[in-house]
Order: sequence, then C-alpha cells, then structure tokens
Amino acid sequence: MISTYLDWAATAPPDPEALDYARQVALEYYGNPSSLHFAGKKADELLAESRERIAKLLNCRPEQIYFTSGGSESTSIVFSQLFLKLRKGSILIGATEHPSVWETARLYTELGYPLHEAKPEKDGRITPAAALHAFTSETELVSIMLLNNETGIVQDVKSIAVALREARRGKKPPHIHTDAVQALGKEKIDLEDLGVDSASFSGHKIGAPRGIGILYLRRPIQGLFKGGGQEKGVRPGTENLPGIAALARVMEKRLPLLEEHREQARRQKARIMEGLSGIPGALFIPEQTAGKDSHVSPFILKCSFPPVPGEVLQRILSDRGYAVSTGSACSSSADRGRKKEKINRVLKVLGVSPQAAESSIRISLGPATRDEEIEAFIETAVREIGTVKEQLG
Repeated sequence: MISTYLDWAATAPPDPEALDYARQVALEYYGNPSSLHFAGKKADELLAESRERIAKLLNCRPEQIYFTSGGSESTSIVFSQLFLKLRKGSILIGATEHPSVWETARLYTELGYPLHEAKPEKDGRITPAAALHAFTSETELVSIMLLNNETGIVQDVKSIAVALREARRGKKPPHIHTDAVQALGKEKIDLEDLGVDSASFSGHKIGAPRGIGILYLRRPIQGLFKGGGQEKGVRPGTENLPGIAALARVMEKRLPLLEEHREQARRQKARIMEGLSGIPGALFIPEQTAGKDSHVSPFILKCSFPPVPGEVLQRILSDRGYAVSTGSACSSSADRGRKKEKINRVLKVLGVSPQAAESSIRISLGPATRDEEIEAFIETAVREIGTVKEQLG
C-alpha cells in the first residue's frame, strides 16, 4: 500500500541526518555539561556552540535561548512566573490559541487569574484593535499564537505587541509571549524584530528528535521550578545534549531553504484546492482567506466536505495510505478522558457552522511532499468523498 504523509503540522518526519547526529553526540559527548572534568567540558562546549548557532538563526543573543523538553513546557514556564508576582493580574490570549496555551490559561482562571480573549475577524486574524479591546490595566501576561496550527493563519504579533506597549506607555508593560511552535520552518522568524518578551518552539515540528524545545526570553525571568541550576535556573535538569545538537543541525539545514520550501508548498496547496474545489459543497476554512493570501501559511489547508464526517474521511484516507488529520493532535489528546465537544473550539470562534466543522480535515505539507503524491491524493480524495456522499444520500 502507498504511504503518503500529509500531517506535517502534527509532527514532521524525523530528519535521518539529525537522528544520526544525535546518536553520534550521545556516544561521543557523554559527559554532563555541568561537570568540571574533561568529558563535562567537552559536552559544555558543544552545548554553548549549539546555543550560539540557534540564536544566530533566530536573530537573538545566545543567552536569550533556553532549552526545554518542548513547546508546551516552554509556554508553561512563562505562565508560571505569574505565581511569583505579588498580585493576580489578568491574562490575555488569542481566542484561537493552541491547547498548550488555552488549557494552561484555563487552569490559571481556576486559580483566580482573570482571563480575557482577543477575538479574531472572520478571516481568522486578530487585529491590534481587537487585542486592545481585551486589554486591561490589570493585564500582566499576553499570549498570541504566531501561526495557527489548525487554519494556517499567521498573526501580526509584532503590530499587536507595539499597540499593547503603546497603550501601557509610562507604566510597567505586560509580558508578551508568542507560541511560535508551528511557525518554525514555515515562517521567517526574527526575534529581535518580532518584539516579544518570550517565544516557545518545539524541535519535532522541523524534523528534530522529539523531546527538545526552545524558550526564548528577551530578559531573564525568575523560574518557579528549582533544581540544579541548569539553563540559568529557568529550566533546571540535565540538558538533552543529543536533542539540542540535532535541533541546531536540522535548523541550519532547513531554515536557509525556507523560501524554496514555501514556494513548493504554495504550488502544491494551490493544486489541492483546485482539485478539491470541484467537489459539491467543498469549503476552505476560513473562506475569506482561501487562495493566495499572504497571511495564511502555504503549508496548512483546512477544508470541509459536508455532510461527510471528518473523522470518517480521515479513516478512509488512512486506509488508502494517506495521513491527514481532523485538527490539532494535542486537542485530540486533551479530549480523551472527558466528553468531547461537538464542535472544534477554534472553528467555533471563527463562526464555522457545526456541520462544516464536523466535516473538516486538515492537510499539511512539508519539504519532502512530492507533486506526484499530491496528484494521487486528489484523485483518491475526490473518489472517496464522492462515494461517501452517495451512500449518505
């Protein structure tokens, strides 16, 4: 059976070269970077070198890069600083945030922190005006996602940050965070220009091994979690040197080719939309951003084929050898153990009808996606969707 992976937004297939390098590092740099003997110093030198290489790629200073286990932990570290503040200021997040932010923010509301949400326009974008509308004099922490993992919408985080700081001129500004996990390898990221106080990244989204992440901090924060003092006390615990080194290696490999990969994705996404648009009732979500919109990632396409349930279509396509999703893999995990909402939270915020939301799937592309795979996928999807529609009457 053919096997075509079209779920890169969930995780990227690991880069073989990066995995080989991680194994090499594990064997050759076995010392603890905190140890003072020769093996520890050798490991510490590679740790410092990897930090410098990553900082250069993201345009920030090496001392602003902290290594974690992934994007969710990086975000949690930023939120945890609220516990160390004297007052319970409010939190402002985008209404379409990833579960790593949305679920964390919801937890803090249970602990007494007021929560406000900035609502997007129908096209999925949060304007500076919308962020200001939800902003209060008590807002301590702001988190706006850079690239939405479900819809591919790219938020103008820079303009939002400028507007919020201007509104607080002369007073202590809020801490502005961005979940940039989905953006790594899909958007050009210049942290100095972006103007945020912190950003979270996850290595597995770009082909690095799982279990390695980055936290960018413009200025150091006081860490809530204590331990051996690694990562300047912000994230204690022995560093995952093989993962860190492999992440630096794969970022150096992928990021210089960003525009080439984006152009390939633009072409493939346009072809998918062309091929699937002939299906009666086909929808592309958000409808206002379908096509060549510069504020939508070319790597992610959210589409719906009512009345075919998205989960049914996902299983059918999987049986035919095509991996697509119905949305965030983290949302699916969060739904286990509690009653699943009838409508996807992000799509509900965007005003998508319950039927269209239930019938939606996400197709996400990567550098290794081939044109011939796209053509075969379109042919299969059109045929299978047509068959199910006939069965449903």
